[in-house]
Amino acid sequence: MNERTDDELIAGFQNGDEMCFNELVYRYKNVLHQYILAMVRDEGAADDIFQEVFLNFYRRLKDYQPEGKLKSYLFTSARNRVLNFFRDNNKICSLDDTDEDGNAYFHDELAGDDPQPLDKLEQAELAERIRQATLRLPPAQREVVYLKQYMTFREAAELLSRPLGTVLADHYRAVRKMQNFLKEEA
Repeated sequence: MNERTDDELIAGFQNGDEMCFNELVYRYKNVLHQYILAMVRDEGAADDIFQEVFLNFYRRLKDYQPEGKLKSYLFTSARNRVLNFFRDNNKICSLDDTDEDGNAYFHDELAGDDPQPLDKLEQAELAERIRQATLRLPPAQREVVYLKQYMTFREAAELLSRPLGTVLADHYRAVRKMQNFLKEEA
C-alpha cells in the first residue's frame, strides 16, 4: 500500500476529504498522547490536551501551509499546552507517578513471541529501573530523553528552541547519568 505523506493528507482535507484528517489523527494519536501523558501524568488532562491540540489543528487546517513539518507543529502545540497546564494549575513537572492501580506510566511491554514468565518479570523490573533512573534526571534532560522516542534530535532542537548541540549534549549527559544510576543500583 502506498501511504500518503502528511502534506498529501493535508491537501486532501483542504480539498474536502474529511477522511484525510482522521488519518492524520490516527497517525499521530499514540506518540502524541504518550508524550503528553509522560509530561502531565494525568490521564484525563492528557486526553483533554490531546483533544485541544487536534481541535486547534482542525480549525486552522484550511489555512495550514503543508511544509513537511506537521510532526513538529503538533508536538510544539502539545508542549505549549502542557506548559500552560502546569502554569494554570500551579504545578511543577515531575514524572514520578503511577496510575490509580500503582502501574508505572512508562512501562513498555516488548512485543514478541510470548516471553517466559521470568523473562517478562525481568523485563518489567528493568523497565522500572530505567523509569526510576529517568525520574532522577533534571527536567531538561528528561524531556529530551522522552522527545527522542518520537522524533529526531534536529526536530527536538527545533521544538525546544535550543541549539542542536545543546540537545545532543543533554541527551548524552542524560544517558550517561542513567547508566551511572543503574550501576549504583546493581
